[in-house]
Amino acid sequence: MSRISNRTVEEVNSKVNMVEIVGEYTRLEKRGTNWWGCCPFHNEKTPSFNIMPEKNVYHCFGCGASGTVISFVMEMEKLSFTEAVESLARKNGIEIIYEGPEQSRKEDGRENIRDLLINLYDRTAGMFHFFLTESKAGEKALAYLKNRAVDDETIRKFKLGFAPGKRNWLHGFLTSKGYSGDFLAASGLFSRRYPSLCVFAGRLIFPIADRKGRIVAFGGRILEGDGPKYINSGDLPQYKKGETLFGFNLALPEIRAKKSIILCEGYMDVLAWHQAGITNAVAPLGTAFTPEQARLAHSFAETAFLCFDTDAAGQKASYSAILLCRKNGMETRILDIKGAGFADCKDPADILKNHGAEALKKVLEMSILDIDYLILNAGASFDLGTPEGKAKACGYVFPYLEVIDSDVLMESVVSRFSTAFGISGRALLADFQKRNQPLRRETAEKEQPVAGRKIKPGAELRAMLATASNMQFFPQVRNEINADDLEDPAARDIFIILEECFRNDSVGFDAVLERCGEDNLRSIIMKAYASGEFSENAEKVITDSIKLIKKNVLEKKKAGLIARIRLAPVSDGSYGGHDVPDMMSQIREIDEKLKDLKDA
Repeated sequence: MSRISNRTVEEVNSKVNMVEIVGEYTRLEKRGTNWWGCCPFHNEKTPSFNIMPEKNVYHCFGCGASGTVISFVMEMEKLSFTEAVESLARKNGIEIIYEGPEQSRKEDGRENIRDLLINLYDRTAGMFHFFLTESKAGEKALAYLKNRAVDDETIRKFKLGFAPGKRNWLHGFLTSKGYSGDFLAASGLFSRRYPSLCVFAGRLIFPIADRKGRIVAFGGRILEGDGPKYINSGDLPQYKKGETLFGFNLALPEIRAKKSIILCEGYMDVLAWHQAGITNAVAPLGTAFTPEQARLAHSFAETAFLCFDTDAAGQKASYSAILLCRKNGMETRILDIKGAGFADCKDPADILKNHGAEALKKVLEMSILDIDYLILNAGASFDLGTPEGKAKACGYVFPYLEVIDSDVLMESVVSRFSTAFGISGRALLADFQKRNQPLRRETAEKEQPVAGRKIKPGAELRAMLATASNMQFFPQVRNEINADDLEDPAARDIFIILEECFRNDSVGFDAVLERCGEDNLRSIIMKAYASGEFSENAEKVITDSIKLIKKNVLEKKKAGLIARIRLAPVSDGSYGGHDVPDMMSQIREIDEKLKDLKDA
């Protein structure tokens, strides 16, 4: 068995610039003769990772990691010793010499599965791009992009593509080019159950690149027919979705320059920001923002701008991202599309299409600090005029206090929260310090984090169960409320399922059960249906619950306006383009609607 020669290893260690290699993974600053940065191997806020160029070695004083440029690449890329040496040698033009009985072997015959998959995805991405831009088959996908105002330069820059609708075409083509069935089965491009069928067939393709710009995975959006709206590659030897950010390779130069990063909801959001000339935007990949992605962002950025949806799921995602960013030492700001005055838009792509690039820049300029965002959410979710509401508002911000590790910052944050909630800082801190007592923890687990709701316990879920058992009432329900009006997660999930059935003209109960992704949710719906609980009084249950839900929505909106009025001094007497008199007028309108609901 042959091996890499010592001469090649020595050349790699002596000629490869470690600062350049490490600089691809974390931001470095020179101090004297050495370079320092935050360690890419563990979470830290203060740089303790040290590179000594004269010795071409690194050492982290935080976690103790140390080694040469080869060991660094082995750890970061999860490569074997030989693979790491080969990778560094190729990148730096160093001849690779092998020792042993196979000295004359050709490297291309020794490529590992990781390199072969990267090569496959690169070739496949090129084909998909051709089908989108040059083939009649891609006309609908191209029309969709044009309708979303995506220009030709953005299509080229992100190498967008289209996978032909004939599901077995790609497998046949690749087989004809010499790829084995076993290799293709492990590629992630084809169905496990039906190995010749491409899972991305008929979809708009978003190639996913690693930080070096190599295509390592795909995301696909359905354009017509049944199936999930988006599908994404699962974990592969060359790709870990929880450790990768869409668009990161294209965003990295601007992230380095501005020391900031914009975290978006999805692919189209990233395209919009980049097309507007704001190129430090990236997105998670089919999963919630992960600690590994936060660590990657912090390697180059000091500030994170969060641009997630404003619905309940988006707010939850924003809070989780705030905590991860703060844990990693990043200042965190929130971009609020509606708060910036674009109520007619649901995402950055809409803003770019309807208002142009300058409007997106305005959204960025009007970002608010994470603490102000949490205060606004607390004001909208809790009745701060009651002791119970204040207590629950405090509980809402405790996870944020948990990640603050500076006494100075903690004092400032507690002061802001306590002022906004109308309590003393001492009381807030006292409750925070008691939060881990068994009784309080048990109570917190039983209570939902959203407070201030005026509907009776279970009213939302009962309404949705009654509707699921009597689908003829759903048109009335969807005319009165939408999914975002529902706080109960199970009720919201049922509403979404019923909406999908309604849009597909599937009004049977079986269609409802078929769309239940969770066994527990299916069991709840089935039990309500089988019990006959809503066979006689469904209409009254639904009508009464809708009234309570609408009342709750109005009162939350009113609480949010009150919280914004309290924050008005932060933004010179206005927030989101609305001055205090305007917000007071909105509150009076809400009070009138609440009176009408009460009298109805």
